[in-house]
Amino acid sequence: MNLLAVGHDFKTVKGEKKGVLTGIMYLTPGKTCPFSSAGCRSACLNTAGRGVFSNVQAGRARKTALFNADKVGFIDLLKKDIGALVRKAGRRGLFPAVRLNGTSDIKWEDLAGSNGKTVFEEFPDVQFYDYTKDYTRFDTALPSNYDLTFSRSECNEARAVELAQKGLARVAVVFKTARETWNGLKVIDGDESDIRFNDPRGVIVGLTAKGKARKDTSGFVVA
Repeated sequence: MNLLAVGHDFKTVKGEKKGVLTGIMYLTPGKTCPFSSAGCRSACLNTAGRGVFSNVQAGRARKTALFNADKVGFIDLLKKDIGALVRKAGRRGLFPAVRLNGTSDIKWEDLAGSNGKTVFEEFPDVQFYDYTKDYTRFDTALPSNYDLTFSRSECNEARAVELAQKGLARVAVVFKTARETWNGLKVIDGDESDIRFNDPRGVIVGLTAKGKARKDTSGFVVA
């Protein structure tokens, strides 16, 4: 079972033009997203792109079942996929990056494989990154090769603004139309690529509403 998708996501493929080869993992959202809001769930990217196909959803369900049943074994299998990504990136002269939470929000820094090492410890030269709605993850030091972007929802806007204003995090916000500022903070184009780890903290990563999000009425999408 392959856990990482490489070259299947339109946005991460954009990173290859910037010298980055990205592997992204998609699990079934729900319990793997404990901080999700109603608006987030309604507009979830789980059914975007290839996610509309039943075989893709079945594959994500199998991965999620494996994760729930055997987290240690799952990490061991994930490490094999990351190793393959590193070798592929080397052959192509690209820098390897991994986004673990494509459609989940799991604290991977707390999980280790059978050798007692996390993926971050096992692959110190790989850049890992994710989006998260768990603001507590910004209260403690993360692995040096793990970068997080806070995701604003209709339920956590005050916290999102606080994190950005204090320069503790960059914040991803979904807008109906592109803009230059939000709550007095600079907005950068988040649709240009998915390479968030090159973005500074204290800015807003503007994402335009796509798919189901275009019809959002919950407040998850900022008008």
